Amino acid sequence: MRKLVGLAAAGLLAVSTANAGNINVANTDMVMYGGVSTGWGYQTTDHSAGGSGFNKDGFAVTTFAVGLTKAATEKSPLGFNAAIASFDVPTVIASQRIANGLVAHGNTSGAFKWWLAYASLMVAKNVVVDAGLLWDQFGERPLTILNPNISRGILFTGHPVAFAGARATVDAGAAKVYVGYNNGGGLLQGPGFYNVNDAIEAGIMGQAGDIKFGLHTYNEANGRDIYALCLKGVVGNTAVGVEADYTKLDDQTPGYDDSAWGVALNINPNMGEVALPIRIEYVDNGNSGIYLTGNDNTWSFTITPTYKPSANTFVRGEVSYVKADTNVFLKKNGAADDTRTTASVEFGFLF
Repeated sequence: MRKLVGLAAAGLLAVSTANAGNINVANTDMVMYGGVSTGWGYQTTDHSAGGSGFNKDGFAVTTFAVGLTKAATEKSPLGFNAAIASFDVPTVIASQRIANGLVAHGNTSGAFKWWLAYASLMVAKNVVVDAGLLWDQFGERPLTILNPNISRGILFTGHPVAFAGARATVDAGAAKVYVGYNNGGGLLQGPGFYNVNDAIEAGIMGQAGDIKFGLHTYNEANGRDIYALCLKGVVGNTAVGVEADYTKLDDQTPGYDDSAWGVALNINPNMGEVALPIRIEYVDNGNSGIYLTGNDNTWSFTITPTYKPSANTFVRGEVSYVKADTNVFLKKNGAADDTRTTASVEFGFLF
């Protein structure tokens, strides 16, 4: 038997559906999923953290991921979700050359390793506890094939993304409420950054009328307190989403700002086989250093024309432009710059 299932995030919540096969083991229905993507990218500048002398263009296998999952249910209360992967993390503010190494759990590319692995227990009706390597519940996903754009946005670089811990979720029908504790391991959570060993998360996700909403908080001990509001709706054939983030530092050096905020507008006209995802972001970083944008304000624009010849394949191109208030970028020859432009093409297959 075949099912239409989706790649999910933190349970790999579907971005687009893909054909997946069922594997029957000891009368337990499990689902295998995954994806492969390859592409080419070009950049005029890169983030100054990586130094000069970088390649302005190149080909790459951007994602290879394989996973197996079995849901926890009332009849079968134990479940799991596990995936191994190797993937690039290109962002509009810094290339994968830099961003791949900013996750404390390990470099995202090269050797395969676990990037999602947790066990689930349904402790009561509509109450599930997940424990293991989890993803956060808001923002863009780590794997590019799970997002409408190829490059992650600026706000992504201020999120924890992935961490080891436990989370309890209560599904009340109209809304889901979750709370969790973790030991970090995600983006900017390692030594040299916020060095996170303890963090708590909580949030609520639901729907009011035609608007889906999420209100989330992620608080690191002696690190960042992150608050995120996410809204999504559909107008005709166009999906519209807004994310607003506010981050405050528990401790900051005197003379530096202890908070930053940013907002992202996502517009995605969908015309059957063709989609046109657009993302516009604005970040006020002050001199806090919370985002990788340097001091003061930065904005970005990303457009990703996408063709989907089938339910589980896509071809897309992308152009992004970033303008910062400070010279946070470097040209290949080492000259400082306050703008970054990228162009890329990606081919993907989901299963």
